[in-house]
Amino acid sequence: MPRRPAGGSLITVLACGLFLGGCTSTPEPLPAQPTTEVKTPPAPTAQPSTTGPPAAPTLTPAPLPSASDAVTPAFQELRATLELFSREKLEEGASAVLIKAKVGQQVWTLAEGVRSRDGRVPVQPGDRFPVGGQYRSFLAVSVMKLMEEGRLGLEDPVAAYLPGSLTAGRPVTIRELLGDARDVPAAVRSDAGSLLTRVVEQLRGAPLQAVLRTDVLAPLNLRSTQLLAANTAAPDDLIHGYVQLDGETVDVAGAGTPDVIAAGGLVSSVEDISVFHAALLRGHVISPASLIAMKGTVFADYGLGLDHWDDRCTNGSYYGHVGDIPGYGSISISSADGNRQLSIFMAYPPQPVSSQPSALALEMTGVAQVALNSGCRFQFR
Repeated sequence: MPRRPAGGSLITVLACGLFLGGCTSTPEPLPAQPTTEVKTPPAPTAQPSTTGPPAAPTLTPAPLPSASDAVTPAFQELRATLELFSREKLEEGASAVLIKAKVGQQVWTLAEGVRSRDGRVPVQPGDRFPVGGQYRSFLAVSVMKLMEEGRLGLEDPVAAYLPGSLTAGRPVTIRELLGDARDVPAAVRSDAGSLLTRVVEQLRGAPLQAVLRTDVLAPLNLRSTQLLAANTAAPDDLIHGYVQLDGETVDVAGAGTPDVIAAGGLVSSVEDISVFHAALLRGHVISPASLIAMKGTVFADYGLGLDHWDDRCTNGSYYGHVGDIPGYGSISISSADGNRQLSIFMAYPPQPVSSQPSALALEMTGVAQVALNSGCRFQFR
């Protein structure tokens, strides 16, 4: 998973990404849809579920903003940073960029580009995309719920639930699979998500899609979030991503193409992702103890299914996750109270498939931090 730029590299990343558009070649820009501003807060982030365990409590929407406080100078700076980033990426060959930002009662969305290069239908703010590694946060919730019920322990070896499934040479625990991939033995690193999925499905006696619907999707009314099977037909509102294979541009969202939509094939929207993280961080999804465990230690870069970034507005941490898979990049980043949020999605410019994190994902991560930090009036240095 992409990590935060170290030391002064964030400045370098932003200088290249935001102000030196000539760092990469400039193909013909794709048509863009105008920015859409929304000045009302999002819909309530939890509704009663008709299936499964008791539903999460219903959240009351916040009051509407007044005309005087609808847009602050700090929020205007946030918007300007992200609009420039989107324009630069489209000029570099990205086919679509979706953004949703929220600071208090100020909410802004942006949708630019096209849903696919063939149809060239303009993207819409509610269009869906593969979330990549952000899937780990959803999966972690289902694991933590099993822990709350006493069905498993974080220190339990995975082999206790999946005998013979590991060849790491030493016991690997549930906690390790949920944590930073760099701490997992190389022999099982690429299989961490699938192993956790098998554990959850075995203990629940149901496929993961049904488990996620009971644990997260139905209680939070996440109607755009769905777990797709590999090589199934792409939904009509799914944004298509592209890669370079053998010198040709290949649509990775089409049925029958190489299975490069990784991490279980979870698709979502910037709205659903934002609602999920706000509800999670406000304690409406799992218990306080489970949320503390997911956040991890104060100085860690990664918890259990949650990434960390520096929140200069509070001198604390942002939480969320990055998704970086062939053809697509995304990030969702939220303050600890869920009051300041930013979700960005990009259909990458077509590039060769690589096992290494995309430079665009690292750039997007740096831009997200700088933009959200600029959305508050005061910052700790």
